[in-house]
Amino acid sequence: MNIEAPLKNAAEHRPMIHAFVTDFYSDIRKHTDLGPVFNNKIGAHWDSHIETLTDFWVTVLFSVRAYKGNPFLVHKQIPDLAADHFDVWLGIFETSANRMLPTDLANSAVEKSHRIADSLRQGLFFKP
Repeated sequence: MNIEAPLKNAAEHRPMIHAFVTDFYSDIRKHTDLGPVFNNKIGAHWDSHIETLTDFWVTVLFSVRAYKGNPFLVHKQIPDLAADHFDVWLGIFETSANRMLPTDLANSAVEKSHRIADSLRQGLFFKP
């Protein structure tokens, strides 16, 4: 097994992942429900946020350590986030992934996004 292959793939595909993340969050920012939630939290820092999320998705999709954060803690600090926002987010994500990524990568991204969203939703909103 060539352990350099994931790093090479990640480096080669980062511009495509960046374009996808930019496209996706452009739609999020315009959404009537999600736009205010994200715009209030991120403010004028969208450029750095896009870079961070590009690193996150490169990490998720190519199994390399580009992202060095904690998604749970980040989402816990969003005051207006609601459990039902995840379904809306997932719908926009899937549309953008299918528009911007090759089919196999889009399918992988969508599958992983559902697992991540389910985990975050459970961690943030589950009440026994």
